[in-house]
Amino acid sequence: MASALPTGPRRASPPSVVLAILTVSDGYALQLRDNSPTIALPGHWSLFGGAIDEDESAPAAVRREIREELSLDVTEWRDLWRVRYYVPFWDAVILHRIFAADVSGVWESHQLREGQAAGVFPIDRLPEPMPPIASALLERYHAEQRSQR
Repeated sequence: MASALPTGPRRASPPSVVLAILTVSDGYALQLRDNSPTIALPGHWSLFGGAIDEDESAPAAVRREIREELSLDVTEWRDLWRVRYYVPFWDAVILHRIFAADVSGVWESHQLREGQAAGVFPIDRLPEPMPPIASALLERYHAEQRSQR
C-alpha cells in the first residue's frame, strides 16, 4: 500500500536563520518582501534577515544580511533569543536566531537592496500582511524594553 507523502518539491531548508529587530527611534524597521514565489513570505512585511551560511556564526550572519539588504554595517548587536518554528516554505521546523540593534543614528543612510520597500513603524501600527511570528517577536521585544525603563 502506497504511503500518503507530499508530492510537491521539497526545498532544501537552511540549518538556521537570523532575524534582526532594528529600532529607529521609537519604531521598528521592516522590509516589504519581494512578491516572488521563490522566497518565503512573498509580499509580506517582516524583519530583515536570512539564512546563516555554512561555517558562519550567527552574529556574522546578521551583520552580513543587514549589510546586503540595507547597505548598513551594524557592528553592535544584542543576541536575544533562539526560536524554532515551522516554516511552510521549507516544510520544516527552522531555528531562528533573533538579534536586535538600534540603527537610529544610521537609518537615514540606508539603501534598500532587497525587497520592495522598507519602512519604520510604531508597535501599535505594524503593517499588514505580516507573519504572526514577526509581530509576536516585535511585541515581545517591545514589552521587554518597556519593562526595563
